[in-house]
Amino acid sequence: MVVILSSGSVATIFTHGDADGVSAAALALAALRLYYGSVNVFFSNPVGLVNDFIRDAEGDVYIIDIAISEAHAEEFAEVVRGYEGRVTLIDHHPLPMVIDVNRLNVKLIHSLECSASELTFKYFRDALDPDYDRVALYGAIGDYLDHTPWVVKRLERWDKRQIYFEAGILALGLEGSRGMYDFKRSVVEHLSRNWRPSQLSELTIRALTQASSLEKLHEWVRDHVLTKDNVAYVINPPGSLGIAAAYAMGVTSKPLGVAARERDGEYVISLRAERGVINLDRVLRGVVKELGGSLGGHPWAAGGRLPKGRFEELLNYLNNLLKREG
Repeated sequence: MVVILSSGSVATIFTHGDADGVSAAALALAALRLYYGSVNVFFSNPVGLVNDFIRDAEGDVYIIDIAISEAHAEEFAEVVRGYEGRVTLIDHHPLPMVIDVNRLNVKLIHSLECSASELTFKYFRDALDPDYDRVALYGAIGDYLDHTPWVVKRLERWDKRQIYFEAGILALGLEGSRGMYDFKRSVVEHLSRNWRPSQLSELTIRALTQASSLEKLHEWVRDHVLTKDNVAYVINPPGSLGIAAAYAMGVTSKPLGVAARERDGEYVISLRAERGVINLDRVLRGVVKELGGSLGGHPWAAGGRLPKGRFEELLNYLNNLLKREG
């Protein structure tokens, strides 16, 4: 049984803005409002987490579904050590190698085997109605982690078609709401009441619009994809980088897809790999100091930022690695 001992009247949630992060934050909000007079929700990412923490953290802090960036891990450790409130980290990304998170003043809820939503539901389950498991299912499906034993078992409690329908609306609706943090905050509040995503009309409309945009994105990738032996890549796709990377891999039948978008002299990049072919997180963390930027994620899905002039080096490195692995 989880006992939440609040150190004040305020809690702060930092979460990722995708379906998994939003669903996990909703579960945390539903539980934490029982213990705190005020719970604030902010959206962050591995690169911006330290600055966001310094600016917005108040009371006890819950960091959910945000990887601790290798490049910023030591800064994160310093900030956490000097923070007076309690800090809880609920995450499913690989932990940084340059620091030992277990030795920080942080309560760590961590697994590489499931979604952040699943982890969050399990952690707060004693404060949640059992039917909140469907909110966790939305997040797990949205993050392609819907084959864990817990998800399979919990899906038996519901009509699977309805759960996947609602998860699709949530994932696509959020994908079509990039940068709209007030709207995403309203989605967190909506889900924290265990209301269905389809009951939020703006989210549903955005999901329908995004579904149409993805069709156009697929056509664009098919017409603009480039290849370098085992790597397929696109530059400046008109839509989601992660989906564009997956499409690049799919339309070329290459084991690795990469999508990059230029921003302020950098490339924001996303990578997708066939499972079991390469561990993207381990590879990227291994070259980040050499190439610069901030890179990491999951074994099959990763991303980050890279100096524009080093992008070709990254492609060559990945291609040569795949050749050796093959």
